[in-house]
Amino acid sequence: MNKVSFLQEKSSFHMKYPEQSDLAFYRWFTEQHPQEAIGWYHLGREREARGEQELAIAAHRRALHAKPGPYFEEARQAYQDLLRAKQKDTWKKRSRLLLGSLLFFYLQFVFSPGLLTDPFPALAPASAASELTQQPGEEQPHVEVIAVPPSLSLSDMQEQVRRYLGARRPSLSQPYTLLVVPQAPRLQPFTPLLFYQPKEVLGVLRYNPLSRSVVSEKWFPTPVSYTQEPSLKETKDAFVKEQSVLQHIITLRNALYRHVQLKGGLPARLSDLAGAYPGNSLPQIPLPPADLGLAAYPYHPERFDPAQAWDSLREVLPLPGYPEPAQPLEPMQIHLFQEAHRMELRSGSHLIRSYPIGLGKNSSTPDGYFTILQKISKPRGHDNIYGTRGLVFIQEGYAIHGTNDPSSIGEYASLGCVRLLNEAVEELYSFVSLGTEVIISALPNAGAAWSNPPPFILEPGPEEETPHVVYKWLH
Repeated sequence: MNKVSFLQEKSSFHMKYPEQSDLAFYRWFTEQHPQEAIGWYHLGREREARGEQELAIAAHRRALHAKPGPYFEEARQAYQDLLRAKQKDTWKKRSRLLLGSLLFFYLQFVFSPGLLTDPFPALAPASAASELTQQPGEEQPHVEVIAVPPSLSLSDMQEQVRRYLGARRPSLSQPYTLLVVPQAPRLQPFTPLLFYQPKEVLGVLRYNPLSRSVVSEKWFPTPVSYTQEPSLKETKDAFVKEQSVLQHIITLRNALYRHVQLKGGLPARLSDLAGAYPGNSLPQIPLPPADLGLAAYPYHPERFDPAQAWDSLREVLPLPGYPEPAQPLEPMQIHLFQEAHRMELRSGSHLIRSYPIGLGKNSSTPDGYFTILQKISKPRGHDNIYGTRGLVFIQEGYAIHGTNDPSSIGEYASLGCVRLLNEAVEELYSFVSLGTEVIISALPNAGAAWSNPPPFILEPGPEEETPHVVYKWLH
């Protein structure tokens, strides 16, 4: 449909319904013509003028899924401009929050004589520790991992860790465990590392948030192996379970949020997210660990608030048994750093995974903001050239996919596509849903020091395959 036909439709609508607004027309038009980008573009502009940024982004995103036509490129530009503005606002808010937090801690620890001179609470005796065992209820053993500069002396390290614990206010009524690990280049000190796999451990503490006291602590003269130290087994098992639940929740919340952006509302059931291609947002719906006592994760779509689409998902899909992270989870994004040949899967400030990648030679992998448009299991190509999974981010042949040539990872080898090792693309395919943002930048990042946890794989079914299609991506 061209611009003239669109304006004629608009004029006819207002003649028939003179009391209706332009917004009402744009909504009606997109319902009648969901494949016309021109309608979604104008709906997005109207939402933007009303200050409804999330709804505007969702409308422009729908335009990118429509057939090419009038205002398709304008919608792409508007979508990218809004994402940049949103990202800028997010960083401003984070900066203000960080500055406020630093000021708070500075006042607490520098200008407060009590905190500097009063002794820390004495360790609780063993009898008291036995009384602080987990009570019946929904709370699960919580484990927190933080990094500290290894250059600190043991006494300074212990003092700063205690201050960190004293400043924390997790919503827990039982003791929890703190793992202290050496700081590495990618690790922010004294910041919970939700999706990090420790390699070495400096200390382990049990802390009671009600009495604000350390129940027990153990420090190692030299860093010990996280995987081989026998005394850490119970803590490791608890941390693995908590990481598993967090990964399930961020995957489901992201899929729900992207569903709202693409469809305008939540699905009636979580299982609707795991449809057949091309509606396969997720391969399957993850199930809670058996000892959580839940047959499925609780889902309350009636608690959704469109004005606070992401934030209200904490009520729609609560995190069972564990405290919400102090730094909130956010919608997932895929960040690609071309110079570093690195891909990161992020949830706001939380790094979830980091992978090495192969890229297009002669700058053929484009920079910019994109979204996952299609997900294909076992994409067909000669000699399994696309590996085991494919995620299309530009319709004209650009995809993130696996490879039959592992040696090409870390190189400029393709015609524009992004290559991952097959085990990495299978994990990425499990995490991200349709509509997840892909941000490709020529900027370098800090490198590969991040340590990924054990693989998170949701196995796809045959309904996510397209056996009769031979793809011609820019591999």
